[in-house]
Amino acid sequence: MVKSRTRRERRADAPVPQTLPLLDPHQLGLLRRWVRSDAARRTYGTLIKEAGPSGIERAEALCTCLLQEGWIIRCEQLTGGTWQWDALIWRDLLRLQTLLGVAGPGQKAETRQALIDQAQGWLRSWSASATEPDPDLLDELEQATDQLADDRGPLDRLTRRLDVLRALAAWHDAGASGTRRDFALRAADGTKALSAADWRWLESGFDLERLRIARFALMAWIAGDVTLYWPAGQALPLAHLHCIGLPLTDLLRMDAAQAPQRWWLIENRASFERQALSLEPGTALLWMPGRPPLAWRQAIRHLLRLAPAPAWISADADPSGVDIACSVGELWQSLSLAWEPHRMGVTEWTATAQTWPLNTHDRRLLDNLLARAELPVGLRALCKAMQNDGRKAEQEAWL
Repeated sequence: MVKSRTRRERRADAPVPQTLPLLDPHQLGLLRRWVRSDAARRTYGTLIKEAGPSGIERAEALCTCLLQEGWIIRCEQLTGGTWQWDALIWRDLLRLQTLLGVAGPGQKAETRQALIDQAQGWLRSWSASATEPDPDLLDELEQATDQLADDRGPLDRLTRRLDVLRALAAWHDAGASGTRRDFALRAADGTKALSAADWRWLESGFDLERLRIARFALMAWIAGDVTLYWPAGQALPLAHLHCIGLPLTDLLRMDAAQAPQRWWLIENRASFERQALSLEPGTALLWMPGRPPLAWRQAIRHLLRLAPAPAWISADADPSGVDIACSVGELWQSLSLAWEPHRMGVTEWTATAQTWPLNTHDRRLLDNLLARAELPVGLRALCKAMQNDGRKAEQEAWL
């Protein structure tokens, strides 16, 4: 079709094909690069640039093939008595992208949004059906999903990371614990399936230790006035150490211990290490890793049988912290040992400047906690205060 004396558009007198033309591997690769853009019109300069310095002849041949096959309208300019093409217009770019297995920006955006919508729907369903809701994990999952919604990285990375979020929820629901390799095997079918970048992303958004995903062997962190013994009389006095981490398997091999007057369990790791520097005589300190996994509970139960003593339990002044304190306190109760919440009451909660709002899941957990007849008086008062004021706090602010 002639548009002027010096301009014309050429096309094949046939409908757009249903199949790809026969191309060699180099032409096929170039065509895939050309169709990654959703632009309906591509200029000669842009397409030649994508072909590279050594690909000009290949680009010319590919353009002629596409014209003859009926895939393009070729825009030509009369220059020096010769018609030269300076642009092409795709006749059916979407069909060509589909045949080539290439997603253009528009398709990628639609696919990305569909994946995010599915993830948000799954998250709502998971949080509504959780039998033991973890508000901290819910907050982390929501923030991670929002961050991924704004990420314009490769689609395969988005898909993989959304799958990892689902795997984290399943790991939590199963009460699982283990190393990072254990989690990677469950999340991505391979101990090395998650890249270093994936792990940095996870570390930036999730408290992996709280979720019982350890770099290496699961440990129990202990400090204070207690001495541990292993077979053949091997002794480990801890009073002169800041703190020490012992593999849970080593704790289970102990056959004796010199009991302290009191055990003190602290949830926040920074608070644990700070308090370990100034413990009073007779006090032994344990770091309580969030919702402790079964392996930790078994090791601590063995320790308590050898070194029975009442406990102070210090967790965050939030619904999850109250629930954790009660859960760990049951371990002492099961051995007929006393426990009480310590420095996680209304006094500390009132004095802190933290004003973190309760979310829906916090409020639901508060209702469940207040319905427990056995909830300690101090924790009941804290729960009512949080419920009335609508805020929570983290123990690191005062402990």
